Amino acid sequence: MTKSQASSPSDQAADSESSLVHGSLWRAIWSMSWPLLLTTTSSSLIGLVDMQVAGSLGSTQQAAVGISEQILFLFMIFIMSIGVGTTAMVSRAWGAGNKAEAVECASQSISLSFGMGVILCLMSLTCARWGLRLFSAAPDVVALATNYLAVYSLFLLPFSIVSIINASYRAIGDAKTPLMIVGCMTVLNIAGDYATVRGNWPVPGLGLLGIAISGMTASWVGSMLGIFFIRRSPLRSCLQHLLPVYFSYVKRILHIGIPSALQRLGWSLSVFVLFFILTRCGHPTEAIASWTIGMRVEGLMFMPLMALSLAVSSIVGQSLGAKKVDRAVSAGWKTTWMGVAMMVVMGTALIVFAPYMAHVMSKDPQTIEYVTGYLRINGLAEPFLALGMILSGALQGAGDTRTPMWITLVCHWVIRLPLAWLLSVSCDQGPNGAWTAMALSVVVMGMLAAWRFNSKGWIKIKV
Repeated sequence: MTKSQASSPSDQAADSESSLVHGSLWRAIWSMSWPLLLTTTSSSLIGLVDMQVAGSLGSTQQAAVGISEQILFLFMIFIMSIGVGTTAMVSRAWGAGNKAEAVECASQSISLSFGMGVILCLMSLTCARWGLRLFSAAPDVVALATNYLAVYSLFLLPFSIVSIINASYRAIGDAKTPLMIVGCMTVLNIAGDYATVRGNWPVPGLGLLGIAISGMTASWVGSMLGIFFIRRSPLRSCLQHLLPVYFSYVKRILHIGIPSALQRLGWSLSVFVLFFILTRCGHPTEAIASWTIGMRVEGLMFMPLMALSLAVSSIVGQSLGAKKVDRAVSAGWKTTWMGVAMMVVMGTALIVFAPYMAHVMSKDPQTIEYVTGYLRINGLAEPFLALGMILSGALQGAGDTRTPMWITLVCHWVIRLPLAWLLSVSCDQGPNGAWTAMALSVVVMGMLAAWRFNSKGWIKIKV
């Protein structure tokens, strides 16, 4: 595709509504943030319901789902990284008014992502057959997880389509359409979980396979909705140019996306190492339980930060494309201070109400003590978490994905994990030593992200 196509009145209206480079910056932040908050919350709700429904079948089934979905997430990381590249490239072209370039980037991203989805699906199927024994020594858990992952691996194919279509929508300033798509997927997935497992529909005895089938079905419906909506959007012609795939575009997408994938992969693998460190504490079962509880409670705070991170990514990308550097810088800081203010309030609530939250989540005295320590120590670092997450999103929107990658790798593998081992095991501080290491690494992460964004070196990066 080398020339722009004529815009219809509906396209022009959509362009006006979705543009993030004109008018009030606060309005742009708000218009992107609230749909993305609901979208990220909906996505996390699916995982919680999967675990809750699996728990009704037994702890073995719950463990099988947990292991399988953790493996699946490792494969999803690579597809999501293409989404980061898509957002950076499409938003930059859209902000510059180059609609033909934006459409081309979207079409090439969809093709690349689907091809990667096929490869990752085959790898996941292979892992389901041969690799699960590396994650669990329990034969019954491995048997259940093998069948579960064998079915759920097919989820990666439609996910590769949904992920890039939603990233493309966000890039042009439309956060409401992804909300509709993910909202429908969430309703179908949750309804399917309860219908197949609790209601024994359409056939009794599906068990965990019912959860896998529900997730896969919801994802395929979401991909069809994504195609349906994008055919009626300003990016509709991208579906007509999926082939051939041009290496120049693939190289640009991967140049931005690979560091993002390594960043998320580094974070995911560090979770396993922290798990290992907690097993070396004096009360390993209670330590791991408290970590799981603390992460779930703190995870509720990630949702608004994730929404703000995704929102500022699109605004920064479009602003740089429109040569409005001051707007891009202002968007980064305004969104960040909004998130910091939220986290000051929420972090204070964690510190004050930590004992009450711990008692709600557990009845074991030792676990309650550890959970209280987790929430109070990490509550102090929540404003720095906002600083790191939101400014990393701004940097990624500018195409600077290498800096967040290095910040994450250094903060987790050079600071968090060695310090957690030193404090928890060597200094015999137990889980509270690990919580302290986590909080300190978050503080460093936030400060490094602020330093990089304030340097403005990201402005010169080409996508």
